[in-house]
Amino acid sequence: MEHQWSCSNCGYVVKGERPPEECPSCHQKCEFRDVSCYVPECGGPTSGNVDPRLVGKKD
Repeated sequence: MEHQWSCSNCGYVVKGERPPEECPSCHQKCEFRDVSCYVPECGGPTSGNVDPRLVGKKD
């Protein structure tokens, strides 16, 4: 299953089974948060949508 990964540095979202080693946007080795939708409100796990409650939040 493809996941949505958000960069902890710049918030860029990339799709893939695993997060990349380096962010394609800011070109840093960042931590990536899985922001895939797992709740019915945004379409569930098979929708391919991003959970809007998680995007943009930084640790």
